[in-house]
Formats: sequence, structure tokens, C-alpha cells
Amino acid sequence: MNKLEKSQHSEASNQTKPTDDKITNTKIFSSACVVVAILAASIEPIVVKLGYEQNLLPLHLLVVKTLIGSILILPLTRTYRWIGFKNLARIMFLALLLLSTSALSIFALKHISAVLAITIITTTPAFVAIINQIIGRDELTPKFWLGFILCFVGVCLGLEWSALSMSLLGFVLIFGAVLTSTTYRVTMEGTANRLSPALISTYLFFINGIIVVAFIMPFAGKIPDGAWQIGSWMGLASACANVAFLFALHLLGSTRISIINILQRPAIIVAAAIILKEPLSLAQGVGVALVLIGVQLAQVKRKKKT
Repeated sequence: MNKLEKSQHSEASNQTKPTDDKITNTKIFSSACVVVAILAASIEPIVVKLGYEQNLLPLHLLVVKTLIGSILILPLTRTYRWIGFKNLARIMFLALLLLSTSALSIFALKHISAVLAITIITTTPAFVAIINQIIGRDELTPKFWLGFILCFVGVCLGLEWSALSMSLLGFVLIFGAVLTSTTYRVTMEGTANRLSPALISTYLFFINGIIVVAFIMPFAGKIPDGAWQIGSWMGLASACANVAFLFALHLLGSTRISIINILQRPAIIVAAAIILKEPLSLAQGVGVALVLIGVQLAQVKRKKKT
């Protein structure tokens, strides 16, 4: 190899290495965001149920959760700048969707169990995928639907059907949460391509904090001490989950991150088996395996951006 070839080879290596390092760092960062989002989101339904065991009201939990989240978000994101009235209007719409999803989920958990709520929420990726395909963002293949079906069956196998509490009102509320969450995720993907996820989270929680103080808190009455304790944990989990989720959504897309979020239910089952020493049944073990396989199969083909 002559000097010129060596020089060209060296330059090519130097150009390739940073690119490879960047890809590796992006994968690590996206994986970390997914883990944080799943763990933080898994905490909330359990904490809400603990609040209901103390006879706390859904409205009190919603108010405290939103207030604490709006207080913690800026120290968490450390990002703020003026985004203009056009972007502000779009984020206000997203903030209302996020607040509606949170409220519907909290009120639904008053009537149905946490595991049933999580199972119904598992249908969200299907709605997100269908809408993204309609608007030309994703191309869905039979392999994707096979993976989704395996995930859903796996989640259902992990349920203890005899212990589930059924309620028509609870079903209506949690399906309402699925619809608002679907709209939020699909709309958010476009916004996250223009603004940083951290900045979006800051505005989301600020706006919802203002809405709660101005329009909901005056009707909530005196908030008991127990609601402040439970709601503070909910607010912290919500803020962490939202920031991590938006970063992951920006990197992976709304359909893919929605599919990966199905791992939330198996994560709870495995954690209970390891930490709480709860027995893992054969059906639950098969369910966890099906979800893991399904998440890998349900890959989404992204269409070329125009």
C-alpha cells in the first residue's frame, strides 16, 4: 500500500469511527430511556392503588401528582426557552391530552385492578401503528402483527383472571385513556422532531400545573396529608417517565416505543418474583417469554421522510 492509499485509508477510518461511536452511544442512550420510562410508568398504577386503600379521592391524587410534577420538571430537564406561539399552541394541545390520559387512568383504577388496566393499555400500540400507517409514517407487515398478537397473548397469560375486578365504568375510562394516549403519541412524534424532548416535557408539566391550579384545585377541597405523600411519588414517577419516554420516542418512533412499553407488565411480574418472592406460575413464565419474543418480532418499517 503506497503513502496515498494509506492516507486515504486512515481518513476513512477516522470518519467511520466517530459514526460508529455515535450509533453505539445512541443505542445505549435509547435503551436507558426505555428502561427508565418502563420502570417509572410501572410504579404509578401500584401507587394509585395504595392511595385508594387509604380512602384517598382520585381528584386529590390528580391534583397533587400534577403539581409535584410541574415543580420537579425543571430541575429534572434543566431546559427552558421561549418556543413561539405556534409551538406553544401545539404543546398546549398535547398537554391537555397528557392530563386527560392521566385523569382517566387514575379514575379508572378506582373501579378496576391495576393489572387489568395495564392489560387494556397494551392495546395502545395497535392503534398507534394503524394511525401511523394511515398517515404514511410506518409500513406494517404481517410480522409486526404476529409480534403484537404474541405480546397481547403473553400479557393475558400473566393475569390472574379469578382475582380481577370488573366494572363497565372502569372499562370506559381506561379505553378513553387508550384513545387519548394514542393521539398524544402520534402527535408528539412530529413535535419531538422539531423541539427537544426535554423542552417539550418542561412546557407540558408547566401548562398542566397552571390548568390544575386555575381550574381543578378550587373544586378539589382540602387535600389530606396522605394525598400529598402518595401524590408526590406519582408526580416524581410521572416526570421521570415522561422525559425518558419522549427521548425514546424521538429516537425510536411512536409505534416502536409503544410496542416496547408492553414490557411494563412482564417487568412487574419478574420483579415481584425476585424481590417479593412471589411464585411465578407456568402460565406467567410462558407469558413473559411470549412478550419478549413478540417485542422482537414487532419491528416497524419506517417510510422515507419527505
